[in-house]
Amino acid sequence: MDCLIELPEAHSPKQKMIMNFSRIPDCTELWVACGTKYGKTLSGVASYCALFPRLNDGIIRHVAPIYKQSRIGLRLAKRFLPGKPHTKVNMSDNTIKFTDESKQQTIEYWHGQDPEILEGEGVAFYLLDEASKMKPEVYSSARTTLTQTRGLLMGCSTPRGKGWFYGACMNAKAEMLWCLKQGKNPTKIFIHARTAENPHINPKSIQEARKNLPDRLFRQYYEAEFNDSGECFPFFKDAIVGAPLYFDFETQLWFCDDHAEQEQIIVGADWGKQEDFSVFTAWSVSSKMMVGFMRFRGVDYISAIRNLIWFCGEYKHILLVKHDKTGLGNVMDDALGNTELPFEGVTFTMKSKSEMVNGLMVAFQRREIRIPNWPAMIEELESFEVVVNEIGNFKYSAPSGLHDDIVCSMFLGWFGVQEYAPTRMEIISLDDLEGLEMSEDFKPSDNDFGNWLTTTK
Repeated sequence: MDCLIELPEAHSPKQKMIMNFSRIPDCTELWVACGTKYGKTLSGVASYCALFPRLNDGIIRHVAPIYKQSRIGLRLAKRFLPGKPHTKVNMSDNTIKFTDESKQQTIEYWHGQDPEILEGEGVAFYLLDEASKMKPEVYSSARTTLTQTRGLLMGCSTPRGKGWFYGACMNAKAEMLWCLKQGKNPTKIFIHARTAENPHINPKSIQEARKNLPDRLFRQYYEAEFNDSGECFPFFKDAIVGAPLYFDFETQLWFCDDHAEQEQIIVGADWGKQEDFSVFTAWSVSSKMMVGFMRFRGVDYISAIRNLIWFCGEYKHILLVKHDKTGLGNVMDDALGNTELPFEGVTFTMKSKSEMVNGLMVAFQRREIRIPNWPAMIEELESFEVVVNEIGNFKYSAPSGLHDDIVCSMFLGWFGVQEYAPTRMEIISLDDLEGLEMSEDFKPSDNDFGNWLTTTK
């Protein structure tokens, strides 16, 4: 049965190599650390779509951190592969199959949240999409399914810290360079690709990101460098005080026992929409400590404002309530205007949100801030990231499927604390600067590899 596979044209030699992974002699693993919007998912999908019709039988498995991301791969594969009567797409179990009865080929789309479910029958090709966001057990499960089939494994991701994905990339790079020096075909290949290497990305959007993002995050997301921490808030754990605060119910409420009644308080309020939570965090201006929080959902906005009034009633001196009115217009301002609370509505823009997030980052880095040991908050701080949309603009947000309501309430509250807290000027002399070490840029490319890359087809 003849059919046509329509793959996109590669925008660079590196992307061409990724798409032709299954045709590289002797290579069984390909690891790609690339900048955001380089085209990693499209490249990975194209590579296994090129292999799909050549399999007599076997499973191709595309794994992403959550199902929603893996379905992006499914939609791309539907574009590249022929439709009916050659293939059958089953959206209920996230599979694509060839209808030719002489072959048993299936592409499966999975999430990596539960690594144990990935174990089982042999797989001919494994794509770990956004691998750095997945647990190391996902990689271990993938290896077990490839042992019998001697199948292919591709891991591609924007770097995030120096975890297992970093180790796999460095291992592949070392083996690749050793093989090249010995005149052998590498069994593992490592590719480092910056966002700027995708000619379809407007250079102005990269320049804008360089100007607005902290240098560490720009190098991570756009230069594809491995930093010591891939988190937006790498120093927040130093600010945690007290024992963990566990809750057996969805509404989570806590007040610091020893907060002084005379303390001046700033409250950050993030209003929930649909399935999101509404979150209030209270901050002491003098101690720069979070002294209370409330998190809930499933109520209308009037009830949410009543909850805010009750929450603020626990403190005698509320200086200001900073709340997010993005998307709500003047509705929340009008409702709060009928209360006695001092408030200020903030409309999130790319610039304003970036400034507030950066302020919270700096506060953690300078050890100016203290926060309770709240597991839900810790989870959000760890997962918070920079998200780049289809046109190259970036925003701070939680990964798809996760929440960022607590973090938004935190930087709203901290923004208010910065406005009211006494300022302090720090002076550093030139003598103090001597001996400071600059972090060495990550330079994964190699001349031998570069020459080999441009000549390999």
